[in-house]
Amino acid sequence: MSETAFGPTMLPRVLCGTSPFIGASQFGSKAEEWLERFFDHPERMSALFDLFCKSGYPGVHVTGFPSVIEAALLTKERYDLKVVASLLPFKWEENLEQVLVLNPEVVFIHGQITDKFLEKRLDNLKACFETIRSANSFPGLATHDTCHTLKVLQSKEHPLQDEIFGLLLPINKSGLLSGGTTKEMEVLLSTMDTRYPVMGMKTLATGKLPPREALEYVFGIPNVRAAAVGVTEQWQVTQITEIVDSFQEKLGRENSTDVKSHTREI
Repeated sequence: MSETAFGPTMLPRVLCGTSPFIGASQFGSKAEEWLERFFDHPERMSALFDLFCKSGYPGVHVTGFPSVIEAALLTKERYDLKVVASLLPFKWEENLEQVLVLNPEVVFIHGQITDKFLEKRLDNLKACFETIRSANSFPGLATHDTCHTLKVLQSKEHPLQDEIFGLLLPINKSGLLSGGTTKEMEVLLSTMDTRYPVMGMKTLATGKLPPREALEYVFGIPNVRAAAVGVTEQWQVTQITEIVDSFQEKLGRENSTDVKSHTREI
């Protein structure tokens, strides 16, 4: 059980993802089932957030829908939950105001905005960063095209080189949404400037990869500080957190500290 430096803040190595709760299309036939089961039931989402906290990993990656925000608020009434938020791609400024009730440590700009503006209209991204910083959160970019985004950020004409921000990237052994080969992705990640902390998402490739194999891969890549993992069952939370617990020594202690003091029940 560990946490890691992510920009100016500390985050659990693994956080509860929320893509299954919103019925994300990549889950195929399961998407509608999980949407019906969770989306309008904040208490069901919150129960899984609670279990992450009890397991020593008090963190959640919130997508900015009202019911998901409400679920995180329920857990924050009971635990010292650390929140990472991804803004919705439409009316993001209004959505930022909505997620600020959670006092998020990190706020990521949605991948649709990043992928649209990365090479053009950069002032839009910089304006987003400034708005997020003014709300006392660390800004970040999410993307749905890992390799392309990393290539742009590593180019000599790096358009955002005067900015410091986090990255939320699809990282998985099958290369889902990597925008290139897994080898290319690994090289780009290993040479990424460490000023830009990386959080992995889609780590289980929508449930197609065995959790231990998937997480060993993600945390074996240099510069990956944390990962968001979507779950729908309590036993999955136990499985995921026990796997990450077993990586404690491998992950190293230079960026890790005991976080039991952060998981007290209120």
